[in-house]
Amino acid sequence: MKIIQINACYGYGSTGIIVRDLQNICICNGIECVVAFPYSKGEVSGGYKMGNLISNKLHAVLARISGKQGYFSTLSTRRFLSFLEQYKPDIIHIHNLHGCYINLPMLLKYAAKRKITVVATLHDCWFYTGGCSHYTSVECDKWLKECGKCPRRYQETAAYLWDDSSQILADRKKLFGSIANLVGVGVSNWIAEEAHKTVFKNAKCLTIYNGIDTEYFHPVESDFRKKYNLEGKKIILAPANKWFMAINRETFDFFASRLTDDMRMVFIGTGCDESRLTDKMINIGFVSSREAIREIYSAADVMVNCTREESLSLLNVEVQACGTPIITYSNTGVKETVDGKCGFAVENGNSEAMWSMAADVLLKGKKCFEGDCISWTKHTFDRNQNYIKYIELYRNLISN
Repeated sequence: MKIIQINACYGYGSTGIIVRDLQNICICNGIECVVAFPYSKGEVSGGYKMGNLISNKLHAVLARISGKQGYFSTLSTRRFLSFLEQYKPDIIHIHNLHGCYINLPMLLKYAAKRKITVVATLHDCWFYTGGCSHYTSVECDKWLKECGKCPRRYQETAAYLWDDSSQILADRKKLFGSIANLVGVGVSNWIAEEAHKTVFKNAKCLTIYNGIDTEYFHPVESDFRKKYNLEGKKIILAPANKWFMAINRETFDFFASRLTDDMRMVFIGTGCDESRLTDKMINIGFVSSREAIREIYSAADVMVNCTREESLSLLNVEVQACGTPIITYSNTGVKETVDGKCGFAVENGNSEAMWSMAADVLLKGKKCFEGDCISWTKHTFDRNQNYIKYIELYRNLISN
């Protein structure tokens, strides 16, 4: 059996790590697997590099003029299709294709003509909308019928000259509809159900959760508290890129006004506005070291994630694997990262409910939740356990 995976990157970032892990599991199970990608870190064994810096930059410029990402890179896609002619894959497994490196219509027309099975992992909503990767934060449901006058036109891939989202959605329906054997794999039940309403309505849709390395993410000891003068404090961990969004200003101010002397809110990642920090808040910034991020996850007493739209959220999963309970918003697939025992979901934008839940967790103490956090993530999100389901899917598709 031969599998070709296609993704915007390899070996780094969430989807880049996923395709690498899935490739390794394929090889361990006697399945030949090549990954096609435009960007990677270091040399890649069993990889096909797509495009080059010039072609990818040109694609990006044309996409920003027209808003039609995934419609250019004609020459590099033609070369890739020539490679597929020689490789003769049994299954084309597509992941994140909106990285200005591949021509989606050319790829799907080729798969339809050659009657090749296509598996599409839905890491976000891009495959079944008129070009946006998410739509819930702007409360848009145009994708259910036809897009147009896109409320996110100037976000993500900005369409500076005209809005072609209606045509893009029509193309999606036609192109994916032409694949005789199409499978949509949602990384959450929520996104699998959403995709099945339109573009993937005639496809088989199922859910396979993304996974993490539960052998790596587990509670560890460190000097993190001492290093940042947090000894004896209750640490509320918070992803900066979510908390400093304008839409979450009210929640930020609500928490800032209620933090007590024995609490510290610790922001990690990019996007922090230091001018808004109080004396009970600190900013760690971007953490590149896996060891360091594991130490931070383990040291915290609770993480509060006011994310408003994600297909899943492996951040929530990794933190819980390190024994730290989670409070998160309940919209989209994020609600599936908590079980109501060691992690809790509250109504989107409900600052009071989020604070009340966090305060309750801090009052009871982390030890009340640690065991459940670890067992929940191992049972539900272990990467080896979850990605073997792709192997089963591949084999079922070929045998049928």
